[in-house]
Amino acid sequence: MRHIVLATGILLCLTEVAQAQAKKGKLVDRRDQAEGWYLPIHGQVMVDSKAVDGYSVELWKGDERLGDVAVQKKGDFHLDLDIDNNFLIRVKKEGYEDKLVLIDTSLPPDLVTYPDYECYVNLIPRGKTQGVDPFYTDFPSAIVRYSVDMGGFYHSEHYLEHIQTKVAGYAQASF
Repeated sequence: MRHIVLATGILLCLTEVAQAQAKKGKLVDRRDQAEGWYLPIHGQVMVDSKAVDGYSVELWKGDERLGDVAVQKKGDFHLDLDIDNNFLIRVKKEGYEDKLVLIDTSLPPDLVTYPDYECYVNLIPRGKTQGVDPFYTDFPSAIVRYSVDMGGFYHSEHYLEHIQTKVAGYAQASF
């Protein structure tokens, strides 16, 4: 009986400590204190600034195709990507150019809280990129990585602008 009372007391103490940590907003102080870190991604695919459905999403890690991502009834998709890796998302829809998004999930080593990434992919109708050097249409349309300055995952504006102007075929941007 004494052991049951002692075990119950210890369990209550541990529960109180866990609740106190949860109220502070985090259960760990360093990433090495837990396993399974991931980046939640909420994706939406659009055409002319309007959400669409009927598309598919493929997930790649390096050169390995991990499979198809489930698209929800509302037309959005969700991913949980392992931290400190590089992933490629390919969005396909009949009648539209495929879109690639490269996501680098690397984080500063001491960072334990970070926001989810909201991913918006705008599709271009097939044929609108005629005359554009195919070299540029084979590249990711966005590169996403953690920005210490902005405190979250964001796409590179410089890269995005460069690719968009090349795909639009009206500029000669250079790095």
